[in-house]
Amino acid sequence: MSICRWTGYPQLFITFTCNPKWPEIVRYVECRGLAPDDRPDIICRIFKIKLEMLIKDLKENRLFGEVKAVVYTVEFQKRGLPHAHIVLWLTRKDTTILASDIDSIISAEIPDEKNDHDYYVAVKELMVHGPCGVLNKSSPCMENGHCTKHFPKKFVRRTTIDGSGFPIYRRRDNGRSVMKNETLLDNRFVIPHNRTLLLKYGAHINVEWCNQTRAVKYLFKYINKGNDRITVAFSEASDNRKVEKVDEIKMYYDCRYISACEAAWRIFGFHIHYRDVAVERLSFHLPGQHSVYYNPKESVSSVLRRPT
Repeated sequence: MSICRWTGYPQLFITFTCNPKWPEIVRYVECRGLAPDDRPDIICRIFKIKLEMLIKDLKENRLFGEVKAVVYTVEFQKRGLPHAHIVLWLTRKDTTILASDIDSIISAEIPDEKNDHDYYVAVKELMVHGPCGVLNKSSPCMENGHCTKHFPKKFVRRTTIDGSGFPIYRRRDNGRSVMKNETLLDNRFVIPHNRTLLLKYGAHINVEWCNQTRAVKYLFKYINKGNDRITVAFSEASDNRKVEKVDEIKMYYDCRYISACEAAWRIFGFHIHYRDVAVERLSFHLPGQHSVYYNPKESVSSVLRRPT
């Protein structure tokens, strides 16, 4: 929040997820008869290299323009794959946000298969959500009959920003679709992304526009939500059918969940949190309420006579 106070609201929120099908990972494990899950150390090292390349593209190569500040947090899914949540502040002369500004960076549509085949394949394989909703009610994202990610979206002719500061991306009903799990999906299921990043890194890279107060509050709460938790239950196996009293409080333990990739990441000493510019927390006090440190054996009079 200190960075926000100094430089204003961030413009972009990027989620970069590791792809176990990256050629660097596949080449290493296939010749040894292994699967990517067998080598979490290799997954972490490759992801770290690509994450550093991504930050360099954003900061030094100015892919989206001059960067004033960047913050990221690395998290680990329950299945183990690392991903990074990146918040980006850009230098902007004009603070007015136009739909064309968002459309020049972010797309939420399926590209033309004939004119841009590589891009079409990348979107089809990496940036299409579902199928879910009425098309697949048993999808993992479904809860109480609705998709927790709010897919499918509505068709929209042009990009707008709603009253809460969240963008509504352009999703035209242009007849383009992809086949996924034997289901035809259109622009309503496309995850917002950037074409250049998607083609270069070949991974799931969700790019979202943010530039409002409520969006900032949501973002920083999201990237600092803490470690994954898991509840474990212990019980004794018994053939005795007699009903026994169960102390559920003693029976359950709230535990921190650490995957193999997270363990490897921490062993290597890689950053979990990163920020540039640096922020230093300063200690201050109200008049007459400063902290005083002294030796227990020291007399009160000598402590009071100190100049500071």
